[in-house]
This record gives sequence, structure tokens and C-alpha cells, in this order.
Amino acid sequence: MTLRPEVSVHNATDGERVGATLMPKVFSAPLRLDLVRMAHTNMSKNRRQAYAVSKMSGYQTSARSWGTGRAMARVPRVKGGGTHRAGQAAYANFCRAGGMYAPTRVWRRWHRKVNLKEKRQALASALAATAVVPVVMSRGHRIEALREVPMVVDDAIEQINKTKDAVKLLETIGLGAELKRIDKVTGRARDGRKKRLNLLKLAPAGALGRLCVWSKSAFEALDDYIKMMPTKLLKNADLSALIESTPVQAALRAPREGTPKATRKSGCSKEVLKFVQESLRSEGLINTKVKAKKTKEEMKRCKANSKAFYKNIIEAISTKPLT
Repeated sequence: MTLRPEVSVHNATDGERVGATLMPKVFSAPLRLDLVRMAHTNMSKNRRQAYAVSKMSGYQTSARSWGTGRAMARVPRVKGGGTHRAGQAAYANFCRAGGMYAPTRVWRRWHRKVNLKEKRQALASALAATAVVPVVMSRGHRIEALREVPMVVDDAIEQINKTKDAVKLLETIGLGAELKRIDKVTGRARDGRKKRLNLLKLAPAGALGRLCVWSKSAFEALDDYIKMMPTKLLKNADLSALIESTPVQAALRAPREGTPKATRKSGCSKEVLKFVQESLRSEGLINTKVKAKKTKEEMKRCKANSKAFYKNIIEAISTKPLT
């Protein structure tokens, strides 16, 4: 999208700047490639013509199966004799000159409905892309010598009727290299003047950035032509900068310190465990008193007793048995 306030207007004779005009608001629309591709695909389907194969294709012959017992497939075969066609398989989709599997029908869903707002937003995105130089050059247009994009010429361009005059004008404004490029492209030359904007022309094959040359009156009429403008929900898409900004940080509460980390224990529900524990306590099966921690002296005494017990066991094993 382009946010310049003004665009230069060039003379149709010598290509010099003769004035300026305001940039239409449509050129500030966001570039929605996904929307343009979807709308272009559906709109291009609306120009298709229904086609189908004949219902009798592959079945315009007399054939029947020979049955079993011949060590041959039971597919229907052409009757008669004296010709190569006799005895050949017919009707099946795997046969030569046979029927088609799932033949095409004219009642296919050929057309697609495109929402009006969707088409308008896609058109606005395609128009905005025509004013972005990198996007225009990405399509292969040679605009190195072009003075400005979008290129606006005075209304004298609308009076051109001869092809040679149009070629001279394009060479004057700096599109000589573009003419050499399109001269290599095979195709029939057609009049490119349009009275209505079409997404299929502004974004060929669903690609943004087609090179456009505007007349001054047509360029100024864009604001009246496109009433609904797509707007962004976020004016600033940098979320990290928004979060770290001073107003947002001032509105946030300070983080808590020293809070224990919550741990989740797997197993039975706490309510079930509490019920079992209370029932066992009521029956006296578990001790309700909490054992006190042992002191250091008690721990040393227990350790000495354990060592003495172990020593006595070893001595008893190592002594000779009584005779």
C-alpha cells in the first residue's frame, strides 16, 4: 500500500510533469493476496461453458459376452466376423473405444457465488498493489525508466485512436523496455482501455502488481467508484512492541514472588482419599499421632546398635560349628 499524499500528472506529449493530484484512499488498502486469489479463482469459474460427453459414447455397437469356458474375459465382445473389429471387447471403460468411467455431465456445479464485499476488498487490494514498485517488478514488468508509479497522464491520452500514437506515448513516459518485453509474448493485440475495473484484469492469474497507466480523470474518480474501504483491525502489528510499551507495562500488576509452583498429583481423587483416611482413623487402624523427628543422639545410638548387631551376626557365621 502507498501512503503518499500526491501523485504527479505527466504530459501526454513529452512526458514532463504538468501538475499533481491527490492520491486516492484505495491505494492505502492492505495487500491481501489470499483474498485476491480466492476471489479470482471463483470469478474465473463463472465464465466457463458447460460441456459433457455424449451418453452414447462407447456404446454405439452391438456386443455381448461370450460367457465362461473359453479361457477369455467375460467382457462383452463385438458380434460378427470377417473384420478386425469382430470379437474385440467393448462397452467397458478399460476397452479400446469403450465407455468412459464417470462420464462428464452438464449439471456439474460450474459457477461459484462470490460475496459482494469480498469482491470489493479484493479489487481494492489489487488496485493498491499497482502502486507498489517491488510488487509490480515482481511480475516481470520493466519499469526502470518509468518516472513514477502509479503513472498518471493528463486527459489527452483518452483522445488517442491510433496504435502508433499509443506506442509513442508509452515510449515517451519510459515504457520502451516494457514494450520490447511484451513483444516477445505471443498473443493477439487488443484494446486495453477499460470503462469498468475488473479483478480478472487487475490481478491476472491471481497475482498482484499489474502495471497500469491512468488518465487524470479516471485516477481522480477512484474514490467515487470504490466506496467501501477495507481497514486493518490492528494499526500496529508489532505485538512485542505493544506489550513492552510504557502504557501497557504501567497498567500491568507486578508479578508475584515466592509463590510455590503448583504440582498436579496423578491417581485417585483427593475427596476419595480423604474419605478412606477418615474411615480408617475412626476404626483405629491408623495412628492419628504424628511421629516426632529423631534427634541426632538417637540417630547415632540406632546406628551403633545396627553396627553391633551386624558384627555379632558375622562372628556367629564365621565360628566353627560345635562337635
